[in-house]
Amino acid sequence: MQALANDENVPDILARIKNGGTYEAIVEWLGRFPMETLSPVESHSMFETTSDYEMSGTATSSNLRWTSVTSDTAILDHLFQLYFAWIHPVHTLFHEGHFVNSYKRHSRDYCSSNLVNAICAMACHLHSAELPDDVDFEQLGGRFSDAVTSSINPEDRTVTTIQAFAVMFLVDCARAHGLRGSAYLKIATAGISNVSVANTEGFGEVVKNTVRGIRNLDVLVNSYSILLRCHH
Repeated sequence: MQALANDENVPDILARIKNGGTYEAIVEWLGRFPMETLSPVESHSMFETTSDYEMSGTATSSNLRWTSVTSDTAILDHLFQLYFAWIHPVHTLFHEGHFVNSYKRHSRDYCSSNLVNAICAMACHLHSAELPDDVDFEQLGGRFSDAVTSSINPEDRTVTTIQAFAVMFLVDCARAHGLRGSAYLKIATAGISNVSVANTEGFGEVVKNTVRGIRNLDVLVNSYSILLRCHH
């Protein structure tokens, strides 16, 4: 799917699928490893080695709390680690450095409650059931999602809101709610062409990342539709 999103070997991939090629065979032909070979249990160490930004210990503040769903810093740090290990390298919908900097400084330049809740909702789907804990991450993910849907405004053209809609598309895909998820992606796609321009450092770079990430999601959805038509 990453190869399709990047317009890489698209005709050959479609031909192989049409001729009955399996997912594993196509991945091997591309010279890659299936994502199933990685375990969510490994995500903590992967985050530490792939991310240049440290989120740990910044989850709460006496002045501003990004989420009302939980104040447990250990849970929030764990969810950020999962998201930046699994999702962000593949679907880069915002600039990690500017996001982390705004998160730590309690600035709304490149961070928002909706974006934080959407990230955490997505990360809840990546938590391994094999890990012993007393937290119901499926229920917790639902609460993060509800926090987004109860407050997010489709007419808001700030970049963090557009990013949150794009992340919520991934959340609904993870829940097998593709139809509702496509509505989130349509809002994000429409919004990024009319994003509210902010006179803040790094704004151009942030928007560039978001535009690229949303376009890749659009390509991914369109490619998947082509795959389904070819398969049938």
